Amino acid sequence: MKDTLLAKELLNGVWDVDHAAVKRALTYGADANWIFNGYPILVHAVYTRDLEMVELLISHGASQVGEALGFALEFGLGEMVEPLAYQGIVPKAIKVDERFGTHPERFSLPRHTLQSMQA
Repeated sequence: MKDTLLAKELLNGVWDVDHAAVKRALTYGADANWIFNGYPILVHAVYTRDLEMVELLISHGASQVGEALGFALEFGLGEMVEPLAYQGIVPKAIKVDERFGTHPERFSLPRHTLQSMQA
């Protein structure tokens, strides 16, 4: 299947909350890290508030968990915060250095960063 068809099936599957379509697209080679309209597909799944979809994408290698957690925090999607936190993402303090901008990842630290800070 061509990448354009896979991308369409993946994005539509996430927004339609069609787990079978998303699994099919991932099986045929869709990338769980693809970006659509400026956001990783994982963020789209977080926005739909479908935990099973989020877990499906993460299990297939979606790596923007920190960004997804930041998105959930910023947009008040509370039911998505805890499951993402279980992926090893730790929320940052509210006060952030303005030089880093307003990107959602400002709210989280990857697990390896946290571990190095604790050492």
